[in-house]
Formats: sequence, structure tokens, C-alpha cells
Amino acid sequence: MLGFSFTSVSGTVGYPLLFLLVFGESAGLPIPGESSIMVASIAASTGSLSIVAVLLVAMAAAILGDNLGYVCGRAFGRRIWTAGRIGRRKREQWLDDVDDFLDDHGATAVIGARWLPVARFVVPWLAGMNRMPWRRFFICNAAGGIGWAVTVGMAAYIIGSTAKNAIVALGIVGLVGVVIGLAGHAVWHRRQRSRQPARRTA
Repeated sequence: MLGFSFTSVSGTVGYPLLFLLVFGESAGLPIPGESSIMVASIAASTGSLSIVAVLLVAMAAAILGDNLGYVCGRAFGRRIWTAGRIGRRKREQWLDDVDDFLDDHGATAVIGARWLPVARFVVPWLAGMNRMPWRRFFICNAAGGIGWAVTVGMAAYIIGSTAKNAIVALGIVGLVGVVIGLAGHAVWHRRQRSRQPARRTA
């Protein structure tokens, strides 16, 4: 359904639809933001849309959506996460661990999270809850949003230009995205484990 919507509509509808999907996912809604970039870029490879416009729209939507998540996390994220008595102490301890991690690796986390399916909208909320300085967040988030849009969009565009149909192209790009996401998660998990002994002895 998403593929047909981008390949069959004009830019006056396709670009706003792309913006809403990427913005919504970046802000925290469970909608296919990254998939929409893939499909829109594949549509651009067929001439239905402009790849330059697709990338610019995706960049803007990702950056603005993440900043909305940051503002929400800073304003009321902690209250929501620690609400209620059941398991509150564990949730507070988890937030303390997240704060320690972001204090040490905040810039890397904000930039790298863009390529991880769930982290891309969770980390901005956590950065806000951590009260990371907004200027620092904005610069790192902009770098991640631009890099993410370009790499995902151009990969889909190039594969879409060479593949015989959009379904094959979308499948290849999706597989590449999964591999990158798993690799990023493995690196993050390894770094977390390497930090645990040092924290215990501190």
C-alpha cells in the first residue's frame, strides 16, 4: 500500500505524505518513517518524484520530529516514566544508567541512533529526559538526520534504478537496513558490557 501511494501520486501529495510519516516516526509514533524514505526514493528512481526533494524533505522531517521528541522528553518524560509505584525503583535505576551513558556518549548515541529502528525515536526522548544541552543535541541530531536520510535514500534510489521492480528494490534496501541496525546494536551492546566492570569497581 505504501509503495503504490508514492509511485502513483504527484509530488504535491507525495512530499507532504513523506514528511508526515518521517516526522511522526521521529517524534515517537509507531509508523513506517524509514520505509517511506525507501519507497519515495525508489519512486524517485522511476521519475515519479525528485530524489533531491525526497532527501531534503526527509532530512527536515527527521530533525524536526526528533526535536519534538526531545522537547517532550525534557518537559514530562521523567514524570511519565516514573509514574506509579509498581517497579518504580527499577525504572528510576534504569534512568540513572541511561543518564550515565548519555553523559559519557551522548553525541555518539544521538547520531548513531538514527540508523537503529527503535532507538531513532527513543533516544531523543531520553536526551530530553537527561537534559542534554539543546544546542549539543540539535547539532548531533542534525548530523545524524542528514546522514541517515542521505544513506537510506540514496541506497534505495541506486538500487531502485538498477532493480527491475520496486518490490525487489525495497526488499534489498530493507535487508541492508536490518544488517546495519543489527551491527549498530551489537557495537552498542559490546560497549555497554565493557563499561560494566569499571562501574562496579568505581
